[in-house]
Amino acid sequence: MNLQSIASVVRQVLAVAAIVMGALTSALSSIHLPPAISSVLASIGGAILVAEHIVSNPTIGTPTTTTTTSSTFPSVAKPPG
Repeated sequence: MNLQSIASVVRQVLAVAAIVMGALTSALSSIHLPPAISSVLASIGGAILVAEHIVSNPTIGTPTTTTTTSSTFPSVAKPPG
C-alpha cells in the first residue's frame, strides 16, 4: 500500500466514525450534542465517503496511470571500416 491508499483508508474510517457518532448522539441521551451538530457530523461523514468513492473509481474519477519502462538498449550499427 502506498501513502495515498493509507490516507484514503484513514479518511474512510474517520467518515464512518463521524456518521456513527452523529447517529449515536441523536439516539442516546447520555451523549448529548445539539441536533444540528449531530446532523452535520452525519452529513460530513457521508460527503467524505461520496468523495472517496468518486476519487477511487477509475470510471468516474481520476484513473490511476501506469508507466512501463524498458531496460533494453537499441542496437547501434558500427561504422563501416
